Amino acid sequence: MQSETITRTRLDTEIIRIEGLQGPACADKLDAALSAIKGVSSVSVSLDTEKATVAFDPEQVSKQRLRVAVEDAGYHALKPVHGEDGNCCGGCGG
Repeated sequence: MQSETITRTRLDTEIIRIEGLQGPACADKLDAALSAIKGVSSVSVSLDTEKATVAFDPEQVSKQRLRVAVEDAGYHALKPVHGEDGNCCGGCGG
């Protein structure tokens, strides 16, 4: 009997706050820029919250690369709000 190897990709999610989104055309442009990166699985851009949620393979693409793509598309990637990206210093208890 031949054994079969199953490889599962672990995806991370990054929420990027965006400055400069002016309408659906901007959201489409940003979606296309992020989706074109190898390792990006899905992109969701919200005009209401001015955020892009990106699911990606951390072995193929870094969070920094995602932010560079936002900047290259003509928008400003803002720093995450404390704790919003899953990181916390522990000082707030949250």
